[in-house]
Amino acid sequence: MPKPNVYLFPQWEDNYGYLIKEPHASEGILVDPCDLEMCLKILELNDCSASHILLTHHHDDHVAAVGDIKKKFNSTIVGYVKDTQIPSPDMSVQNDEVFELLGNKYHLIHTPGHTLQHVNYFMPDHNILFSGDTLFNVGCGRMFEGTPEGYWESLSKIKALPSDTKIYCGHEYTLANINFALSIDPNNQDLIKLSKWAAHREKEHRPTIPATLSEQLLSNPFLRCDSDYFLNHYKCQNPVDVFAKMRSGKDSF
Repeated sequence: MPKPNVYLFPQWEDNYGYLIKEPHASEGILVDPCDLEMCLKILELNDCSASHILLTHHHDDHVAAVGDIKKKFNSTIVGYVKDTQIPSPDMSVQNDEVFELLGNKYHLIHTPGHTLQHVNYFMPDHNILFSGDTLFNVGCGRMFEGTPEGYWESLSKIKALPSDTKIYCGHEYTLANINFALSIDPNNQDLIKLSKWAAHREKEHRPTIPATLSEQLLSNPFLRCDSDYFLNHYKCQNPVDVFAKMRSGKDSF
């Protein structure tokens, strides 16, 4: 199967939505739609309807447009079977289940932390990950419902994916994330290089997404909680305690 196009589009203040579409196809898949106007615009620009909607979690800034899109296109809503707060899923998927939509395979990965029933969608044939609010470029989501243990386990699942995986996340928080990361890892040359690139992208009003997992393993502190550097920095014996301190520090940064 040829690699599908992934079209990023802005929603609300700093959200991103995604349209997954094969070239010349008349149908596509929306990920986490919250802004009806922008969703309809991206579909019109690409001359397609929304046959399916993938939902990573139940927060309003990821689901607000679901009802209107389903009504207009009779879209199939796909979500995690245990997330009872997402809007009326038509297709409920189990953790670690691999399913097929429009000829492409998707692997649902349960990633609790931001919310208890948060999930990521990984396309194993193309090494594409839709991470919602689990993982951002040089950051991770706030821990609203989860635990440090659960969140670190979720991040560890992402770390185990192929290093060339492209990560499409839910928000443009990159510069703020980099500022925090530099405050705790100021001599990280990969991070410094990424900081200059991200600042240039912002000046051009261009997104910093997608990120590549190989880059994140070098620059994202939340993926490096098991490193000797951060174990020593936070004076901890294990990565879970590092994550808890790091996440608390970011919350108050």
